[in-house]
Amino acid sequence: MSVVDALGKTCPQPVIMTSKELDALAAAGRSAEAVEVLVDNMVAVENLKRLAGSRKRGVEIAQEEPGARWRVVIAGGEPGDETPAEPFEPSCDIPLPSVAQVAGKVIAVGSEFMGRGDQELGSILMKGLIYAFANADTPPAKMVFFNGGARLTCEGSVSLEDIRQLEERGCEILTCGTCLDFFGIKEKLAVGGVTNLYALSEIFLAPEGVVSL
Repeated sequence: MSVVDALGKTCPQPVIMTSKELDALAAAGRSAEAVEVLVDNMVAVENLKRLAGSRKRGVEIAQEEPGARWRVVIAGGEPGDETPAEPFEPSCDIPLPSVAQVAGKVIAVGSEFMGRGDQELGSILMKGLIYAFANADTPPAKMVFFNGGARLTCEGSVSLEDIRQLEERGCEILTCGTCLDFFGIKEKLAVGGVTNLYALSEIFLAPEGVVSL
């Protein structure tokens, strides 16, 4: 049995990690093998149940530590059944833009936090969403970071590796130079290039459309 350790991972990471493992087993001709997933939040459990349903597989759930840890086993498929699953989008019970809606588009990130209110929660949401973009079948064509969002492309960013992965997959990463100068972090830029307000205005007026976070 294959094991996915998703403890400490927030939505949508556990379900994406599990989906990748199922795909890898299918590609290796091991689609009949079950997958055990360890998670520590109920949102992940519900998403894994939905993922199993989308793959037409059974699922068993055991609560190892009340309210803190679950063991989810997704049963193997029929031997030789390696048909790719239909696209699956996790539900995080928060108003995140659909990954399908941003595929091939421009994403504008004006803050290191997503939404208004609690900044710790906003940071978790932003990290999860960028992770989802980095692992989508079709990533955004371009992501531009400005104001507080400029910190996400710099050293120390919790999303730095995911943004690097996006760049490796062909997503153009641009950060506002004025913003980097204002915060005194230009030397800490760790991924992508630097842009200016004139270039940003052209990007925002382009017919491809912009999704703002």
